Amino acid sequence: MSTSSVSVLGESTRLVPAHVSAVFEIVTKNHNIIPEDITVHVISPSKRAIQARVLPGTRTGVQSVEFVPNEVGTHIIEVAVAGEKLLTPLVAKVYDTSLIQVTDVGSGVVGQPVQFKVDASQAGEGQLEISINEGEVPNHVQVVGGGRCLVSFTPDVAKPHLIDIKFNGETVRGCPFVCPVADTSRVNLSLTHLELIPVNQPSSFHIAVVGGGTAELAVAVRGPSGELPVKVTGDIHSGFTAEFTPVLVGAYQITVDYNGRPVQGTPFVAKAFDCTKVSVGHVAHGIVGRPVTFSVDASEAGEGNLEITISARGLNIPTQVHPQGNAKFAVSFVPVEACDHVINVAFNKRPVVGCPLIVGVGSGSNGPSVTLPGPGPIHKPSTLLINHPGRLEDIEVNVEGENDAIIFCGFRTTVAG
Repeated sequence: MSTSSVSVLGESTRLVPAHVSAVFEIVTKNHNIIPEDITVHVISPSKRAIQARVLPGTRTGVQSVEFVPNEVGTHIIEVAVAGEKLLTPLVAKVYDTSLIQVTDVGSGVVGQPVQFKVDASQAGEGQLEISINEGEVPNHVQVVGGGRCLVSFTPDVAKPHLIDIKFNGETVRGCPFVCPVADTSRVNLSLTHLELIPVNQPSSFHIAVVGGGTAELAVAVRGPSGELPVKVTGDIHSGFTAEFTPVLVGAYQITVDYNGRPVQGTPFVAKAFDCTKVSVGHVAHGIVGRPVTFSVDASEAGEGNLEITISARGLNIPTQVHPQGNAKFAVSFVPVEACDHVINVAFNKRPVVGCPLIVGVGSGSNGPSVTLPGPGPIHKPSTLLINHPGRLEDIEVNVEGENDAIIFCGFRTTVAG
């Protein structure tokens, strides 16, 4: 008998699932052919022979070839009718939907892309179909190679999104996957005032949820030594207040989650400082016209702004600050009059321990010197101190007020015995 009298019903190459019966139908023009006249050899991808059966078909002249593949990949089916082989062997491309892995399906946020991974690298050949909320939400598939892809979609409403995946028309195990979606834009909070915070003092911020309703809020603060206790008070209507107390200098990461998703602006990093760690070095007695120097060490105080001011009689005088590295500084100023000078050092607007410092400044010579008073009230006497080793008659004092008016000036002398 010629093989031209034998043909395959349907496609000779088919996609068939693993672990279930795969059936090919053979059509013979000779209606006297019975199953015993047909021999079948099925070879798996690993070159193993798979047992096959030949059964009578559903109508005259049709025989069924049936086998159960358990291995993913291309199976070759050789069929011989009355000792003569088909010119073209049958091909079964076996797939296994159970080998598809879907990972990273988490929660989402309205208006932000949600991504998850689909790995069909071990599942065999086939067509992947993905739909979100029965096709209502568009999705984008990026093929990364090797049967793997990255799927993304952007939800526009805050409700659970159902992810359905099919492979060759079969539903993937675990489907539908549920992706909860929250609208974090409903949560308002301000953290900018926490950029720099003092240690050992409570810091707090407010959380407001617009529109009320049910909400699951989670607040966490992690510092240099781990998680810190956070006290959250309030309710969904009036809002919540979160309070924590940093105890060490360093960075503190503040995280606020709404229904399992980070609120916009978080995680936020606050920097804790300790102004008691700023030290001011010894300041020696000063002399008019000669530089006075001292050191300031803020290396252990944390991040922040250092302010150094020096004043004489209530007026600030020029000050030179020279960085020495590692938050250490050399400070100098040149006094121009013999009087007490006030040194103020602040860190992040907070006075440093020991400040203000009072530094006495003398004339440094035996020549005449004048100590001027600060601003004084009207209609009351004001005095100035004149240090002059000579005679009283050698001193001339002129005091001018507004409109160049000459104000009377009297003398009072003190004689040391």
